[in-house]
Amino acid sequence: MPLLGPSTPERPLLPVTVTPSRPSWPQRLVPYVFIALVMVADVITPRDITFSSTLSVAPALAALVTRSLWQTIAAGVSAAAVSGVAYVYAHDRGGDVEVATLGAITAVTVVSCVSVGLVGRQSRLLADVRSVAETAQHVVLRDVPPELEQVRTAVAYRAAAAEARIGGDLYEAVSTKFGDRLLIGDVRGKGLPAVEAAADVLGVFREAAHTESDLSRVADRMHAMLARRPVRDEEFVTAVLLSVDPTTPTVQVVNCGHPPPLLMRDGRVDVLAPVEPGPPLGLFDIASPAGTAAAAPAWAGFAPGDTLLLYTDGTTEARDKSGRFFDLAAFLTDRPAAAPAELTSQILTGLAAHVGGRLEDDVALLVVRRKPYVPQPAKSAY
Repeated sequence: MPLLGPSTPERPLLPVTVTPSRPSWPQRLVPYVFIALVMVADVITPRDITFSSTLSVAPALAALVTRSLWQTIAAGVSAAAVSGVAYVYAHDRGGDVEVATLGAITAVTVVSCVSVGLVGRQSRLLADVRSVAETAQHVVLRDVPPELEQVRTAVAYRAAAAEARIGGDLYEAVSTKFGDRLLIGDVRGKGLPAVEAAADVLGVFREAAHTESDLSRVADRMHAMLARRPVRDEEFVTAVLLSVDPTTPTVQVVNCGHPPPLLMRDGRVDVLAPVEPGPPLGLFDIASPAGTAAAAPAWAGFAPGDTLLLYTDGTTEARDKSGRFFDLAAFLTDRPAAAPAELTSQILTGLAAHVGGRLEDDVALLVVRRKPYVPQPAKSAY
C-alpha cells in the first residue's frame, strides 16, 4: 500500500415527480380471495354457523393493499353483495345478523375510503416537498463534464432510501490554468441544512480553484467559509481535492479527513493514503492553532490510462447481511479496463449485490481517468 509523499516544490440527481403506482393484479385480487374464502366457509359449515360478519374486512384489505379509492369501493360493494347472497342462502337465521353485517361493511368501506384519501393527500404533499428539495440539490450538484483538459470523468450518486433522498455528498470538476481540479466531499448530516453547507463549499471551490495555485489554500478557503457560517452542532465536511498536473504524469492530493482515493493501474489497485491525514473542513481550528490545513499537499504518479476513484464512505461502509464491509479495492482488483461511466455502473451493481439491494447511507462516486498529456519543454536559463 504505497503512501503519498510530501509535496515537492516544483446522479446527478435529477428532480423527479412522484406519482402513485397502480396496484398489481395480485394486489387487486387480495380482497376478493378473502371474500371467496368466506363464501366457501359459509357453504361447507352448518347453517347455524356463519362467517359473513367477517366480510367487513374486505374493504379494509383493499385500502391497505391497493391504496386505491375505487378498489376499496369495489371491494365494499362486492362484500355487501355476498352478504346478501348469504342471507338468501341462510334466510332461516333471521335478518338481524345480515343487516348488522351490511352496516359493518358500509361503515368500514366509508372509513377505508377516507383513510385512502388522507394517505393519498399526504403522499402528494411529500412528493412536492421531495421535488423541491431534489431540485435544490440538482442546482447545487451541477453536471460534471465527461471530459476536461487532462482527464475523462464519470459521476454516480445513489441515495440511501426514497425517504432520505437528500444528502450532503458533493462533487465537482473544473479545468483551470493550474490543471484540472476535482473535489469530492461529504457533509455531516442530511436534509436541507446539509445541502446548504454543500452549496457553500462548492461555491468556494469553484472560485478558489481558478485563483489559488496552492491546492491546500483552496482547502483553507473552504474551511474559512465553514467557520464563518452560523454555529451548528459539529458541522464539518470531509473532502479530497485533486489537481492534475497538465505537463507531468502526476496528481496533487489534499485529503481532509476523507476516505483515500484508489489508483487503478494495469489491474492493480493502490490506496493513496496520506502520510499525515488532515482534519475535515470546519475542524482546522481544532487541529491547528493557525486554523490552516494540518496536512500538506502530496503527489502521486498519474500516467495516461491510470484511473483514480474518489468515493464517499457510504461505499466502503456498506454491510452485507453478515455485517461485512464492502471491500472496494478487492472488487476493483484485476477487473478489466472499462470506460469511466461503465466502471461506476459496475461498482453500483456490485454494491447492490453486497447489501442485498438497500443502502444504509448515500453513495457518491467520481471516476477520473488520465488522458495523454504533452510534456512541457524545459525553459532556457537565458
